[in-house]
Amino acid sequence: MRITSKFLLASLALLGVVVALPANAALLVDRGLPTDNLNNAAGASRANVAWVDGGYTPTDYWLVGDTFKNTSSQPWSIDKITVWSMNPITTATLWGGIENSTIGVVSALGTISAATYANTSTYQGSSGAFRDMYQVDFTVSIALAAGQTYAFFFDGTGGDYTVPFVHASNAALSGSPQDGADDTMLWVNILNGTAGVPETWTSLGNGWDKASDVNVQVFGAVVPEPTTYLAGALLLLPFGVSTLRRLRRNRQA
Repeated sequence: MRITSKFLLASLALLGVVVALPANAALLVDRGLPTDNLNNAAGASRANVAWVDGGYTPTDYWLVGDTFKNTSSQPWSIDKITVWSMNPITTATLWGGIENSTIGVVSALGTISAATYANTSTYQGSSGAFRDMYQVDFTVSIALAAGQTYAFFFDGTGGDYTVPFVHASNAALSGSPQDGADDTMLWVNILNGTAGVPETWTSLGNGWDKASDVNVQVFGAVVPEPTTYLAGALLLLPFGVSTLRRLRRNRQA
C-alpha cells in the first residue's frame, strides 16, 4: 500500500491527532529597556547607559555588540531583533553571526521609531540633559540551533561619532527581564566593509562604575524537530489505516 502525506494526515485526523507545526512569532529573548533607577538622577543606582566605540574613518571603525543564546531544547527561527539608540540617528545596520563564526551584515534597513522608558522619560546623560531615544527593529532570517549563541553589533549613521550609541543597562538594577545578561559585551573592528574577530569587554572600570549588557529583544518561532511529531505519527499509522479500511468496507456495504 502506498502511503502519501495526504493519506497520513487523513488517518491522523480520524484519530483526533493534531500535527505540531511551528508557533507564531513570539518573544524568544527579553532583555529590553530597564524600568527602575533609569537615569543619571538616580546616582549610584542608575541602571541605564549607552555605548559607542566609533573609530577613525567611515572605512575603519569599531562597533559595540553583545550576544544572546538559544537556551531551549528546540531550534529557533528568528525574524526580528530589536535594540535601542540615542539621537541623532539616521540609518541603522545590524551585523551578526553564530558565535565563533564569520560576522556579516544581517540587516541594512533597520526601522527607526521614537521610544521612551516605561515612565515616559527619555535618556538622561551625565550632564543632566535628556536625549531623544529610538527603537530600532531589524527584520532578519536567522536559524539558531538549540544551545547556540548569536553575536550581534549595532551600526548606522548619525551622532557625534562614526556610528550611533547603543542602549545598555546593568541587569541587577534594570527592574525588567534581562535574559542572558552576563555583565560582558562585545566589540568588533569593521575595516573596509569586513568585520574582524569579536572580543569581549566589560563596562565595569571601562567608562562606568558597573557592568552592563546591550538591551535586546529577539522575536521568532520555536521550530519543533521533525522527529518530534513524525515518530508519533508513524506509531499511530497502523491504527489510522485500519480505521480507513473499516470505513471503506462500510461504504461498500
